[in-house]
Amino acid sequence: MTNVIDFPQGQIVEVINEDHFEKFEDAALMLMSFEKLADAVEVVSEGGEIHERDDTHVGLMEACMALAVMFRRRTGHEVQQVSADHLDHQRKCLMEGLESKSLPIPIRPAALSPLPTAAFKALSTADLAQVGFNYVNRSHEHIKGNCPKLIELDLARAHSLDAMGALVVLIERLSGGVASIACGETPIANAPGSETLQ
Repeated sequence: MTNVIDFPQGQIVEVINEDHFEKFEDAALMLMSFEKLADAVEVVSEGGEIHERDDTHVGLMEACMALAVMFRRRTGHEVQQVSADHLDHQRKCLMEGLESKSLPIPIRPAALSPLPTAAFKALSTADLAQVGFNYVNRSHEHIKGNCPKLIELDLARAHSLDAMGALVVLIERLSGGVASIACGETPIANAPGSETLQ
């Protein structure tokens, strides 16, 4: 007979960092951030103090990490770097005696491009209507969640522009007119004013 010693298994420790918050959707991160910040406001309002590594301080750090994750999702940039760039800009303006009028937040350019309107010219009228509808439906699918990721927003953007491209060609064909294309990438259709397309 052998003596078996059962050692208690160590408790799994989860590291709380920005990667930890990546697994949560934006709505959950916003609620958690609000609750942590509200707790901190309550502590201070009641005359309490916040000390390093106490519950309130840790809650504030968690709220900062959650906000950093949401910022990166929306802009493609690190909030710490953008904040540092803004501080440098403000210091430079102060040293030069200039007024800092705006602090732009950089937005990551979209990774996906819409199809050119010419790509839809060869489709039949019925196919144009179907393609336009399908792209609009895809756009809706990508953004109907309460917190789409950047790639979902990129797809929604590209699909909505593709839908407009298909619909521009369809309107041109049905109206016998020419749909004008606004500067940039967004197609704008000018249908005849007094007629309705059916």
